[in-house]
Amino acid sequence: MIRPLRTELRRSNAPAVAVLLIVIGGLSAASMYTFWQGQWLRFGYVQTTGMFILMPLALAGGAVLGRRDRRTRAEDLLLSTGRPRWQRALPAMSALGIAVAAAHLLVLTAGAVLVAGTYLGLRGAGAALVDALVLVGAAWTGVAAGRRWSAPLLPPVLAAAVLIVQAGASEVADGDDRLANLSLMISWPPDTVWETMSTRLLLSHLALGAGLLLTGVLLAAGASALWRAAAFASLAAGVAGLVLIATPGPAGIWQLDPGAYRYVCADGTPQVCVTAVHAHLLPGVATDARRALRALAKLPGAPTRAVELRLDTIGENDSEQWYRPKPSPGTVQFQLEVDPDTGRDPDVAESIVMGGGTRWSGCGHGSDDVAQAVAAAWLLDTDTVRLWDSSLGFGYADNHQPDIRAGVQALRALPAAEQLRRVTALRAGPHAVPHRSGRGMTRGLWLYLRSRHAEP
Repeated sequence: MIRPLRTELRRSNAPAVAVLLIVIGGLSAASMYTFWQGQWLRFGYVQTTGMFILMPLALAGGAVLGRRDRRTRAEDLLLSTGRPRWQRALPAMSALGIAVAAAHLLVLTAGAVLVAGTYLGLRGAGAALVDALVLVGAAWTGVAAGRRWSAPLLPPVLAAAVLIVQAGASEVADGDDRLANLSLMISWPPDTVWETMSTRLLLSHLALGAGLLLTGVLLAAGASALWRAAAFASLAAGVAGLVLIATPGPAGIWQLDPGAYRYVCADGTPQVCVTAVHAHLLPGVATDARRALRALAKLPGAPTRAVELRLDTIGENDSEQWYRPKPSPGTVQFQLEVDPDTGRDPDVAESIVMGGGTRWSGCGHGSDDVAQAVAAAWLLDTDTVRLWDSSLGFGYADNHQPDIRAGVQALRALPAAEQLRRVTALRAGPHAVPHRSGRGMTRGLWLYLRSRHAEP
């Protein structure tokens, strides 16, 4: 068996198929690099989504290999050997199966190398291992189909049919329609960096892989109608598992990864903690967060501990959700948004002191950004602050720089005790601010910080 397998690995199309899968898989991951940079779980999502095209390619590659005997007119010679059908097919199927699995796992390994030093939980590799099984099953089904029906158009027709079914299912399905599960492309990306693919989703892909494997084995093993019926039944069972086991929508696709979600804290005091997926950023974050805590210490009842904000459920792709989690007493929260160009969060301290440490206080984002920024700049002894956003960069904050600078100057022109009183009142909430404006409560907060004649 070893010698025929080695021969097939050298002379069949297995190496070419493997190279094709590596190139396509690598390009797919590279095109979304800024999305998953430094994040193992997000890399797993990107690689799994690439199965939309990789599985049809493996199926077509198997069909090309399966047609080889008839195309080279060697079929009659092989049939005269008296060996069972499955023995004649085994070397080719094994070689292609090893090649496609190795190609997929090689891309996984490359991703692990690129995110080395960050969180590498075993759960993040689960999807790739299951998908490798799907690729092997598709390749085996293709080989068996090519040996059974050796029409020249079979490989492209098989690949095109699978692509059309996937694309059609994505277009036709609406809401919670399970028909969407027919597509291996995950339509809802993870909303947070500690989300991983759900157990139900992995089981559905495992069912598809097992069904394809059994289909290939049964088609290759027997020539009778009974064998073909069993093969098609296995294929139907695998597709049914893909459709029925997984639950459509983000709630069915994603779940929290406990290992990625847990807190990791820096040595020393005051305590600063981040989630395990951001543990590689902890040294720099701790320095910036402690600078912010020292600034907040100017205020009465200031927090003495800073922790990364995390959601206790999967994300809803709603920006407001980040303002709702309430911190424990004595704790201030901060959100980490990593700049892919630098690999770090450029505004940890500023984010923490916004509004006197109330930006992530668990009551929604109802305050004026300018008023919060004025308080932050006053606390940090700077003229202004700039908050970085993952989609806008510093652009949004830069639009407000003149107002922030003017507010800080007006606030510092007041007596020192009055400056402290006003920032403390802002931290206490809108109900503690006596000044009001006809343009709304949040505008009133800003005017309160700037006014020289606000009510005492």
